[in-house]
Amino acid sequence: MTTWLGQLRQDVQYGWRTLTRNPSFATTTVLTLAIGLAMTTGVFTVFNAYLLRSFAVRDPGGLHQIAWHAKDGAGRGLRWEDFEALRARRDLFDAALAQTTRYVSHDGRVLATELVSDSYFRMLEPALARGRFLQPGDEGTAAVVISYQAWTSLFARDPTVIGRPIELSGHRFTVVGVLGERFAGLHAMPRDVWILFRDYAAVAAPELLDAEARALDVSVRLAPGVTRNQAQAVITPILVDAAARQRQSWIELRRHDKPTPLSFRLLAILSPVFAAFALVLLAGCANVSSVMLARAVARQREIAVRLSLGASRWRIIRQLLTEALLISGLAGITGLAVSVVGLRIATSVFFSTLPASLAAILRTAPLTLDYRVFLFALLAAGLSTLAFALVPALQASRFAIAGSLGAHAASGRRGSRLRGALVVAQIAISLLLVVPAVSLARNGFRVRAADVGFDITDVISINVRQGDTAARVRQVADVLAAEPRVERFAVASDNPFFGPAPRVVLESGGHRLPTPATFVSPEYFATLRIPVTRGRLFRRDEAQSESRVAIVSAATARALWPGQEPVGQVMRIAGEPEITVIGTCADVISGLVIDGPEPGHLYLPTAAGARHAVAVLARARLPHGLAPAPLQQILNRAAAEPQVFESIPLEEVRSLQIYPFLAASSIGSLLGAIALVLSISGLFGALTYSLTQRSKEIGIRVALGATASAIVSMVMRQTAWLAGLGSIAGLAGAFALLQLLGSAIRFGAVSFTDALAFVIGLALVTFAAGLAAWHPARRAARIDPAVTLRSE
Repeated sequence: MTTWLGQLRQDVQYGWRTLTRNPSFATTTVLTLAIGLAMTTGVFTVFNAYLLRSFAVRDPGGLHQIAWHAKDGAGRGLRWEDFEALRARRDLFDAALAQTTRYVSHDGRVLATELVSDSYFRMLEPALARGRFLQPGDEGTAAVVISYQAWTSLFARDPTVIGRPIELSGHRFTVVGVLGERFAGLHAMPRDVWILFRDYAAVAAPELLDAEARALDVSVRLAPGVTRNQAQAVITPILVDAAARQRQSWIELRRHDKPTPLSFRLLAILSPVFAAFALVLLAGCANVSSVMLARAVARQREIAVRLSLGASRWRIIRQLLTEALLISGLAGITGLAVSVVGLRIATSVFFSTLPASLAAILRTAPLTLDYRVFLFALLAAGLSTLAFALVPALQASRFAIAGSLGAHAASGRRGSRLRGALVVAQIAISLLLVVPAVSLARNGFRVRAADVGFDITDVISINVRQGDTAARVRQVADVLAAEPRVERFAVASDNPFFGPAPRVVLESGGHRLPTPATFVSPEYFATLRIPVTRGRLFRRDEAQSESRVAIVSAATARALWPGQEPVGQVMRIAGEPEITVIGTCADVISGLVIDGPEPGHLYLPTAAGARHAVAVLARARLPHGLAPAPLQQILNRAAAEPQVFESIPLEEVRSLQIYPFLAASSIGSLLGAIALVLSISGLFGALTYSLTQRSKEIGIRVALGATASAIVSMVMRQTAWLAGLGSIAGLAGAFALLQLLGSAIRFGAVSFTDALAFVIGLALVTFAAGLAAWHPARRAARIDPAVTLRSE
């Protein structure tokens, strides 16, 4: 053991001296690997924060959340009386807590607020930074606890924060505690403030205590000896009406120890992301491997001398692997540092590119480095060492043995084949990333430029977050009708871009057409500036009574009555009375922009106060006339607590829809560009070393009359041959990958197998390969045969 440790120390010292004697080689290889390790470590850090890290509470594995399932849906919302009934079952549960989220305003900022039962903190026992928890007996005291992040952003970590007042949506509360940095609630998105449920309901939202209000999420800890199945069986009869009194319902206890449950389906969804980042690391490994292989050839005489002095082949391999471990260790440390900085930059870019309304309320989990991230970085660095160093080490020792036996040419050919394989792999990896990146970018441009068919400029969507929806909509409509800053407003059953509208099946003259259906007020078309091309709009009396009349889109008219006049036609929704068409309008995209034009649309009449009117649209009279500040003034007149309304410009809703796709396009482009740069540098290094080793051969060719252009042509042809092999493999892999994505993600306006993307990707990679080969080829053409042959 002592001998082995002594040899290891010698290997480390010798490897360190070798690297410090060639700082350019060390710096290049370390930085190349660090880029790949930083990106993979960064994406794992995000994965760890949301899917692996447990809540920072006592015994997170013992937490279970209660959910219900019914014939027509599922959910978690329970009533306060349901929670009280569950808390009373001490034979089943050690403890139970209730929580629900509301968004409140504080000094112009939106805060995510958790309304909780008085058992919340006693059951969870998270860490405290200052003060105390909310506890039984605090009801009526208007006490609140804030998160560490809120303490930082709102109070600049003022140590005297305890006892300070804080105004939330016009109501005064007192800070009694600050939570530790690691706990921010039992959700994927951190919360800012915690208030006792009854305190908040008493001053701001009395509807939360309504007998039919199902707003609470309930979590429990099982009593000793009670299994999850036993508890489910007992509480199902207690909660049979949790799903809006649907008797065909059942209860489920879900383990709730992490923000997002890890499942095979989720891993399958995320696997393309992991694969893309792993390919970047693999490209870096191939890059470093080709350089190390060429460097090992250059050290052939040194290795042969060591073998002749009695060193075993395993000793030589271990020495080379030790040098590689030093490189990967330095790259791992650098990669961790780069990933920390990179995540901060990425978070800043993420929030700066988000639509303002979402950026105001979105919170991200702390992306900190814990033991799992360090273990992952260590494992990735170790596997990278094997990926880039093992084959060059084996090959180098074979070179030396063969050279000592006078078989240098044969070993040189083997080394050349291996370098060629690495070049082919780099080209293939580049295409695997570049082609999907180009495809995503082209689809991103297409989606961004899509014409939705109506004017969304200065149009605000207003939805009701809580309370009696119909009454709230009527209040907003009354205020908007008297507001001079509003040009027009309309009410609807759902606003554009908030997801696909409910579909109905229209029947007429033997034709059947599934189509989205929306209830709208007569002002809807003028508010969105959707042209009505035939017939008329709804009358007020038709809207108030929600009469059996309809306006259909041009696509619906063409599908149901081809070549006929649609106005006056009669149609039916299965099982309902007949509907008469009174007009047609232009086709629009009101669901998902990435789904493209709708196959049709049905518009039915409604009005403020009617049961289908649950959302509002308002168009400003002047540009930016309904900016956040003036809109807040309007909503203040509609409700004592304006946070019950969710208001967002339609332009931002559209941006939110396509943001994930554009973000994926940007990330894909970044990965493709990095892979391309790594391939260029790797190919450049491999060719430079290869041509250096072939200097005698090239010198002889020049001495025999080969011109500079002939030498350049020879190198470029060989590079083209390798690039061609890599391109075949890369294009085949990219096609298979995009086919897989296309089958898993189906959008009408998106085509992953885009022929032009393959052409552009191939052109980029081919140009990059030619660029990487040109300079080494020109240097080889300038070799002086007299000098080369004299040195040999």
